[in-house]
Amino acid sequence: MYVTNNIPGPGINVDDFESVYTSGCSCTVKCSECACTRGSANYINDCIIEEKLSVPILECNPQCTCDQNCGNRLVQYGPLHNLEVANVGEKGFGLVTKKIIRKGQFICEYAGEIISIDEAQYRVEANKNNSMNYVLVVNEHIGEQVIVTCVDPKYFGNIGRYCNHSCQPNANLVPVRVESVIPRLCLFACRDIESEEEITFNYASGVANSVHHLSNTPCLCGSTNCLGYLPHNPI
Repeated sequence: MYVTNNIPGPGINVDDFESVYTSGCSCTVKCSECACTRGSANYINDCIIEEKLSVPILECNPQCTCDQNCGNRLVQYGPLHNLEVANVGEKGFGLVTKKIIRKGQFICEYAGEIISIDEAQYRVEANKNNSMNYVLVVNEHIGEQVIVTCVDPKYFGNIGRYCNHSCQPNANLVPVRVESVIPRLCLFACRDIESEEEITFNYASGVANSVHHLSNTPCLCGSTNCLGYLPHNPI
C-alpha cells in the first residue's frame, strides 16, 4: 500500500509516534539562524549544505511563524516529480530520474512502517530464506547517544523502496525531523545525477564498520569499488 509518510508499526508506541513539537521558531519570513536551523541554514537554493550531512537536521514545523517558503521546509514539499520506477536489468526494478538532479537536491523519502528493533529482527529472520528484505536500520550517533530508527516499506511504502544499493551511490540517506522526534529518512543527491540515471544509495548508511558486515546476497551495483555482497546490519 502506497503511503506518503511513515506510519507506526509493531513495537512502536503510537502516542510517541504522533507526538508533535509544541514550539517553533519566531521568524517572520526567512529562516537561516533560528532555533530550527541551529544557527546556520540547512539548505541553500533548495540544496542541502554538505556540512549538514553529519548533524541532526530540523525543519520548520507547523508551530513556526515563518512563511511556507522560508527555505527550511524542503522535505515537506514532497518528492521530485521526475522520478520513475523502471526495469534496471538483473537487479529488477529501480528508481530512475527523467531529468537532471543537482548535487544536494532532495529526491524522496524512504518511507514505510517504523518498527521496533525487536520487530526488525523478527522480520529479517522470517524473510531469511523466502522473499526480499526491505528493512532499513539507521543509527544516528549524537554525542554518546545512538538513536536507532527501523523502517520497513515491504507492505506500506513509497517510491523510495525502489532505490537500489550501490557501493558507489549517487544519493545520501539523511535523517530529517519535521514535526516530531521520529525522523524522516531522506535521500539527497551527493553529486549531479544525469537524466535516465538510476538513483542509488548505500544500504549501510549509519552502520559503523559496515565493510565488515556483508550479507550472502550478491551485490549487482557494478561499481569499481563493489564489495561483492550487499551490506548487512547485524541487528
